[in-house]
Amino acid sequence: MLGPLALAVGNCDTVGEGLDCASRFLYVHNQGIRLSRTQDPEHYAGVGAVEYRMLHPDIPYEPQTIDAGLGLLHRNLITMSGGYELLGVHLPHPPLADESVYTDFFGAPVRFDTGRALLRVPTKLFAQPMSTPVNPELRRMVVEYLEAHYTDPRESVVTTVRSAVNRALGTVPARIDLIAKWLHMHPRTLQRRLAQEGTSFQAIVDDVRKNAAHRLLTGTDMPFSQIASLVELAGQAALTRAARRWFGRTPTQVRRDARCASTASHVARS
Repeated sequence: MLGPLALAVGNCDTVGEGLDCASRFLYVHNQGIRLSRTQDPEHYAGVGAVEYRMLHPDIPYEPQTIDAGLGLLHRNLITMSGGYELLGVHLPHPPLADESVYTDFFGAPVRFDTGRALLRVPTKLFAQPMSTPVNPELRRMVVEYLEAHYTDPRESVVTTVRSAVNRALGTVPARIDLIAKWLHMHPRTLQRRLAQEGTSFQAIVDDVRKNAAHRLLTGTDMPFSQIASLVELAGQAALTRAARRWFGRTPTQVRRDARCASTASHVARS
């Protein structure tokens, strides 16, 4: 029923990561549904919750839909975990059938008219490994497919373009025609929408390059020429000019300062 989303979720390492993946990409299945991990509304230690919400303004509130969605979430958690301890259920409306129907289905206490639809679970569930073997490479491929072919309506165009440029940098040219194709837009349309949000495609590319360069300079021993290639700059000299503009220092100084700061921090902790 969930199509490629099921492959992405089912190949996460833990139940919590699977829930986070579902939360991130659930709009692919239904743009009016939100799923999220949250705090226990009853505030018990070691207890968390998974909340199910219907948010689409054009869809009237249907208690049956909430019941069906929360029931499906419960069954999916059983599949993901191989069986879990459900501590309680909250529903935002009165019971639509005898309360025993709900408790028999969920196997846990059910509270009604709480204003929220959620499952109360032990927080240790989120760290529990998936019940079936997972394939990290398949997960990576499916997530890349979802990112490339679908746009989260909750995200701004800037956020979406930044994510796409991050994926492109160092693998394919971060050109507006390519990114626009990934986002199913005409390049001029993309430029216009970015301008409406107060930026430009080139400004986003420059900022992504800056962040990537800083990460590689301070977190690796990679040669400067290789870093320049990965951030799509034309050689070490171009990286030096960009670093002076971005950080007010040369690449050598950026790397040296980061190492000095790391050493000082280690000494202070000792």
